Amino acid sequence: MRLQVILFISTALLIYFTLHTLVFLLLKSFLFPQNRPAQLLLALILLLLALSFITAFIWTQFSTGPFLHGFYYFSAIWLGTMVNLLLIFSAGLLVYFILHWTPLEVKKISWGIFLLLFSALYTGYGLFHAGALKTKLLPLSLPQFPQEWKGKKIAHISDVHLGIMNGEKLSRRIVSIIREQKADLVFITGDLFDGVGDDLYRSISPFNEISVPVYYITGNHETYLGLDKALSVLAQTKIRILRDEIVDHEGVQVIGIEYPQRGWKKDIRPVLEKKARTKPAILLYHEPSQIETAKEFNITLQLSGHTHNGQMWPMKFFTHLFYMGFDYGLHQIGGYTLYTSSGAGTWGPPLRIGSTAEVVIFTIK
Repeated sequence: MRLQVILFISTALLIYFTLHTLVFLLLKSFLFPQNRPAQLLLALILLLLALSFITAFIWTQFSTGPFLHGFYYFSAIWLGTMVNLLLIFSAGLLVYFILHWTPLEVKKISWGIFLLLFSALYTGYGLFHAGALKTKLLPLSLPQFPQEWKGKKIAHISDVHLGIMNGEKLSRRIVSIIREQKADLVFITGDLFDGVGDDLYRSISPFNEISVPVYYITGNHETYLGLDKALSVLAQTKIRILRDEIVDHEGVQVIGIEYPQRGWKKDIRPVLEKKARTKPAILLYHEPSQIETAKEFNITLQLSGHTHNGQMWPMKFFTHLFYMGFDYGLHQIGGYTLYTSSGAGTWGPPLRIGSTAEVVIFTIK
């Protein structure tokens, strides 16, 4: 296990610094092709920016405080900015070569300044859009459910990532939506907490104002934070934690399966074998996976998250490919329904591009 961790960290750092090197080469080529002192200054600035996120992440393991929060937020913004610079300048290089073969005369440095300004605007949009929490209203036809469920409203929350960047303010916005929509039931499908952060009880305390039942399962980031730490905070709230267990809620089985520890794989079959096959069931599982198993055990509705719907373009292409199209939205196959949420918060860069933060409100038909 230790060797796997070392290999993972080494590979991640290699990729991380390689991406920064590519950004340096692109910026140098457009903005400072012949200016050696400017190139050295650019290299130094990018090295410091690259080290900023690593430093901030390590720092959070030993300390807290307003300065650290600000430093971590700045370094996370840089992480997103770096990705945007790489994408935009790579595309810009291709366009520049195409323009070079046309009668249009475009100076390389002018084109580089334009790309730099566009990258800044693009990143700014991502920051703004990440805070645009949407209430998504969805009617849901579930004929297997008891008549008493007709007209009930279910709130589905996922991937809030409360911690060093998202805190009490985001929780209050979510709770406000739940109360405004008069939800009858709330499901939280993991990653309520981030892998780093402090004062978690204060961040989650608004959830105590919810007067209806709230069910919760863990996600992968609770395992990064430390399961004991996450569960001890939740024990101080009204939230009902489901750890590989089944509860009956007004004639419907609610099945909550916790996420496996890092490096482990999980088969949800042993938990599903305990359900009553004749009764409708809602499965809460953080990741939109093991769908064939859920269908085999006559799961009526599965609620998941994890993917953030890519969060930042072009990650959507990879999540769509990896989860075979089940990475976001509503999917109904016969008597089985899956909804994968894009989540309410962000992870890593506090940006969303091509993905919208959401709280989903289902109305049962």
